[in-house]
Amino acid sequence: MASDAQLVERCLRGETTAFDTLVARYRDRVFSLAFRILGEASAAEDAAQEAWLRAYTRLPMYDPAQPFSTWLLCLTARVCLNARRARQTEQHYTERAAKAQPPTPTLEERIYERERQRTLQRLLLRLPVLQRAAVLLYYYEGLSVSEVARALDVPEGTVKTWLYRARESLRQWLQEELGE
Repeated sequence: MASDAQLVERCLRGETTAFDTLVARYRDRVFSLAFRILGEASAAEDAAQEAWLRAYTRLPMYDPAQPFSTWLLCLTARVCLNARRARQTEQHYTERAAKAQPPTPTLEERIYERERQRTLQRLLLRLPVLQRAAVLLYYYEGLSVSEVARALDVPEGTVKTWLYRARESLRQWLQEELGE
């Protein structure tokens, strides 16, 4: 199996099937991140498609010394944040996100896990968008604080503050939900 860097190199030499392989490899992660940031399947599909288009056109800018997945997810996060800023108002976004349903879970998933994911998704949507993006990139995608800072174009200290505040908000909201 070819590495991501090898696939990028082949793509830059004009081998389009190499990019198809990268898309197949990361399609689900890109869509998942877009969905969790935007909270709506159709908006996530549009953002994911835009992220892939940008990745293809900006492939010459990719630094093979860095993981391709980090570069791609950072690019996806930026596309999603730009899409989010383009939306009309925060209230309109919140109303639509509240109506959004997460993707249908597979049959293998246990009922408890499904409910936990729904609760967490709903609570994540209550976070300010930049805090939410930081949480998703750090906890869900496994990026380091410095990688999240680069992706969101903010200082590392800001990312740490957002992660702390997000954890505290989520903890408080979960306690309220459980009636504690």
